[in-house]
Amino acid sequence: MVKRSLTTLVLSLLVGSALAVQHPTMPEPIPQNPDNGMGLTEDPSFDQGKGKKKILDLVRKGVVIIDVKTYANVEANERVSWAGSGFIVDKEKGIIATNKHVAGDMTVSTYTVKFADGTSVEAHHLPMATLGDYAFLKVDPAQLPKTAIALEFATAPITVNQTIYSMGNSARDEFSTFKGTVYSVYENLGPYGEQSFSFSGLTVGGASGSPIFDDNGKVVGIVYGGKFTSGSGLPASYLIDALQAIKEDKKPQIWSTGAIPGYGIISDYEKAGMLPKAAADQYKEKFPDSHNKVAIVQGTVKGTAASELLEVGDLIWSLNDELIGPNLYQFEKSINMASGKEVKIEVYRNGKLVEIKLTPYALSAAPYERFVSFGDVTWFSNNEFVKYLFGEKEPGVFIMGIGQTSPFKALTKGDQFSFFMGPRLFAIRELNDKPIKSLEDLEKVIPELAKKKTFTVKYIDYGGSMGLGNFSSMDRQERRIIITYAGKFDSPKLYIFNEKSLEWDSKDIE
Repeated sequence: MVKRSLTTLVLSLLVGSALAVQHPTMPEPIPQNPDNGMGLTEDPSFDQGKGKKKILDLVRKGVVIIDVKTYANVEANERVSWAGSGFIVDKEKGIIATNKHVAGDMTVSTYTVKFADGTSVEAHHLPMATLGDYAFLKVDPAQLPKTAIALEFATAPITVNQTIYSMGNSARDEFSTFKGTVYSVYENLGPYGEQSFSFSGLTVGGASGSPIFDDNGKVVGIVYGGKFTSGSGLPASYLIDALQAIKEDKKPQIWSTGAIPGYGIISDYEKAGMLPKAAADQYKEKFPDSHNKVAIVQGTVKGTAASELLEVGDLIWSLNDELIGPNLYQFEKSINMASGKEVKIEVYRNGKLVEIKLTPYALSAAPYERFVSFGDVTWFSNNEFVKYLFGEKEPGVFIMGIGQTSPFKALTKGDQFSFFMGPRLFAIRELNDKPIKSLEDLEKVIPELAKKKTFTVKYIDYGGSMGLGNFSSMDRQERRIIITYAGKFDSPKLYIFNEKSLEWDSKDIE
């Protein structure tokens, strides 16, 4: 989200609305007079007639401004708000595309979308299990302005040196529009293996979720990151695949082998003797536009077969006997199409071709649909992000953003510098000597803690810290601390996402 989501912990250049591009987990004020560059309508090379203006007029009718208010937040237990961008992709069903980090994948939030005619309506999140930075909101189709349109997707893949445009909420300049040029189509900005493309052009907070479109006004991607002078976009293909299921009133189902792909330099693999020259020549002939990029295993999810059978650095050669090349999107799509059936992956390891068979598993949205607010902290269950980013494969209960008045602040020991340089992750193993293996366990023990007030906490610190006279190791050992809980100032709550109403239900824990 650009505010806070586990997705953003490692996306240090992610664009979001109230956050600086360099560090998405720390809020900063948006500059009052940002240098927005040259808008399309001011660029004589772009607007040489009325044709381009008509295209911009049409695109504007499909773009929306998104305001988010969060009431429980895994990464920062405080009520905050932020803004982003989005665009209508299905007018009949009222579906809007945006980024997952804009929607907030680990928050209890509400949404308001504003259309080009100035009207605003309430929107709801359509939860789905995906590692990719894309999401969908839904509004009542009857509340859409009559002038609103659903933007169309381009059919041709995006190419290097293609001219693109973006319209959204950059620096809260609503419906501002910018021009850019694609300079790379094989990038991987995030840690989870999604393929992205890079383009020149100003990207600042609030641009996340903006449509990226071509000269004909057709959407080729969605903005999801950047560093002021350039931006990164997810190809429209990710949205198209997920949207197909939504149009059929189904929840998009994403499958994974546990392997997280990324990019390596094929010439380096050849020079190091990790890839035979004959194979390298075959690759270059098959993929002449690969720009020397090749798919590799950049990580695996703990507890999966991939973590046992694959090694980080393996060069991904083929999937079910089809060469992968540099197309990470096709790798994910082919696994999704297998729908849980065993797949054969061939990788080059130490110069030899190794065959590995893996059975994909379905990602679950359940860990993102149930939270507990207690002690000025939002508690959550283990999920794919924790398994991959922190290597924790066991079920359990975790906390990250700890409020300033929280008794659990004692776990941080007043750290001045975190090894992880972001919100620290803690696994809570026991409270008052009671094992905490699920949120249900937590719910049961809260009333007891409120009565006792002073109790022990057994935990694991995944981040570590150091400061003057203070040091906390990242050794993953269980530690114990005694804290005092001022229960009369707290209102513990259970939040459960209601898939029928698309709203959060809550109840007090007493």
